[in-house]
Amino acid sequence: MFLFCSRAFACSEALRPYDMECKAQDRYQKLFNEFSKDYSIKMTNLKGFKIPRSVNLASYYSSKNDFLNNSEATLSQNKDWQVWNNGQNFINELSPVYLEFATITKLHKNLFSTKSFLNGTGDFGKLRTNNRETNPKTVLSCADKVLDDNIFNLLADYDLKSNEGYPLLRLENINVCDDDENISSADLYFYKGASVKTELVRWLNDLNDMLSRYESATAPLDISPYNYLSDMRRWFLAIRPFNMGNEEVAAALTDYAINRLELSPIAYSDSISPVYLTVPENREITANKVQESLNFFEGCLFETKTNLVSPECSSLK
Repeated sequence: MFLFCSRAFACSEALRPYDMECKAQDRYQKLFNEFSKDYSIKMTNLKGFKIPRSVNLASYYSSKNDFLNNSEATLSQNKDWQVWNNGQNFINELSPVYLEFATITKLHKNLFSTKSFLNGTGDFGKLRTNNRETNPKTVLSCADKVLDDNIFNLLADYDLKSNEGYPLLRLENINVCDDDENISSADLYFYKGASVKTELVRWLNDLNDMLSRYESATAPLDISPYNYLSDMRRWFLAIRPFNMGNEEVAAALTDYAINRLELSPIAYSDSISPVYLTVPENREITANKVQESLNFFEGCLFETKTNLVSPECSSLK
């Protein structure tokens, strides 16, 4: 549960109808102000928050000491860090009015504009249909142990539909694994539909509309901003508009929306893709990540006050 405050919340007028967002924004702002005013630290630059947001989580844990103790040298060589920084630079320059289709393709292209990617085979900025990957599939084998009964039931009748009303994801070549009747193997197909562009534009129109509604305090009260952005991230990944880099584009767009609505930031670290989660499961993970981020900042503030700062709570230059 979020902590209650005896004084009036500092959250914006637009967020006051949404209890979790309002309390999180208030808590975040108080922590941010104390870090910056008392210690001249930008808390979003703390290593234990910023680095896991930007690099592959497995990479972070396998090279944690290097990232924390030799961060500048190690990060400069990390492709995930380069891509994340490219995305942050791009969204920071966006005008918070209306995102166009070209904005998304430019974002994708800019993410991978680093020299280390230019010699690759990716056709960055173009939809997967332009790369002849019209109906991509992911093989879910018995060895992967991904397709349990819960995920099977979710994917067998997927809730996200295309413009024509067909599921965005579908299973084919389904077989029950001999060694475990609760696990199956299958090919998971991402539905092409009439046009990947049509699906992406439909997604984008929804996002533009709802961001404007949240800002003008005219959004529905039954879906809070965090829940909405959680749903939109899941929807984008189910569309899979690009042949690579969809997670990075979704992360940058989520950061853009969070910054625009002045929400407390989230450090996502997915152990399982949102496309394999139900809507309630995915929303709950987002809520937990918001809380984890705020708890991390609070812990680092305590360390800073006691002059016992761990590497995770030190700041990147």
